[in-house]
Amino acid sequence: MTLQEKLATACRILAMQGHNDMIYGHVSALTDTPGQYWIKGSGIGLEEAREDDMVLIDFEGNTLAGKRKRHNEFPIHSEVYRTNPEIRCVIHTHPTYSTIIASSEHRLLPITNLSCAFYPPAINKFEESSDLIVTAEQGISVARLLGEHKIVLLRNHGIVVAGPSIEEACIRGVLLEHSAKTQVTAASMGAFSWATDGDALLKRKRIYRPDAMINLWEYYVRMLEKQERKQ
Repeated sequence: MTLQEKLATACRILAMQGHNDMIYGHVSALTDTPGQYWIKGSGIGLEEAREDDMVLIDFEGNTLAGKRKRHNEFPIHSEVYRTNPEIRCVIHTHPTYSTIIASSEHRLLPITNLSCAFYPPAINKFEESSDLIVTAEQGISVARLLGEHKIVLLRNHGIVVAGPSIEEACIRGVLLEHSAKTQVTAASMGAFSWATDGDALLKRKRIYRPDAMINLWEYYVRMLEKQERKQ
């Protein structure tokens, strides 16, 4: 699977798992050439993304290859890559439940085993603006908030998820929205409980091993293939 093909697959997995928002949202991955990355082109939904819909750009937003236009919010990706050299993949999407948590006064809590991936500590929130991230300065502000989880919640906007590989970033994006949906649902019942910090950390260590992330990626690839065969 080429880098572009894997990137397109991640886009479609994210769409399948609640990250699709019409033609908005984008996923990128660094190439082996310094200062360049592939990113989903604009004008199509995540669920439509295929290998030839990827656009190669540099950190300044110049298009180097690809048939589509780049997204205006490329500074999110460029500045995350500049600021965090271990990062190889960046996701910016607008999943409903994660955006609800981002826009509330609540933090994402370890209600389920899966949500233990994201607390403690609390995920940072970007609150300077709810506008699009279209300048280097805004991108730098987002990049500086990634923290331990390599995630930023953008108030009244969406999320940014980064990872050392396409597979890990994609799966963390899937689990983030799953966890946010669980919490929003639990909140509708009134009071609810969550794991202690100690239990959450122990479960995180047991569940989120590197091999488990690959197993989850392969699982969602199979689910995507089944879904697409039915269409």
